[in-house]
Amino acid sequence: MAYVMYSGKMISDQIDSYLTNGVAEIDLKDGGLVALGDLAADTTYDSNGVEYDVYEADKPAAATDEVVIIDYAGISEGEINENNYKIGKKLYNLTVPAGTNFRVRRLALHDKFWLGADNFASAPTVGEYAVATASAIEHTPAATLPASGYAVKVLVEKDLTTGMRSNGKIYLVEVVQL
Repeated sequence: MAYVMYSGKMISDQIDSYLTNGVAEIDLKDGGLVALGDLAADTTYDSNGVEYDVYEADKPAAATDEVVIIDYAGISEGEINENNYKIGKKLYNLTVPAGTNFRVRRLALHDKFWLGADNFASAPTVGEYAVATASAIEHTPAATLPASGYAVKVLVEKDLTTGMRSNGKIYLVEVVQL
């Protein structure tokens, strides 16, 4: 089993304002759903004390909260002579450490993306739906489309492979309701 988020065909791949950053006080998983709050505090900008493109993030308080999806680019990194280097390709089972900035994608109707099996509270069914849940970052499978709130339709299931090894299932989903 794995948790992962890979962009399929998303508006955030084309329109920069649909990409932003978050920071949380808890560890989070790649592909998790979070709600954004206020701009994060930052003493770099003494004039107003906030970071211009980093929002405080947390688990959604209610199933109907506006949510964004974590697309964490945590790859091999190191520091040499006070320079940070990141080299490699995004894999799976990436955890965002508390207090670390991470990329989030604002969602739009008909966005398509891939999620690992562990990004769901239980195994989803192709042709059915998954929704946001209060106090959880995982998608919760649902047999029917809810009356309101964020929902994706599960379109395809396939093996998540790295090299010649299967690391569980991965699902193509499409945003059908916000």
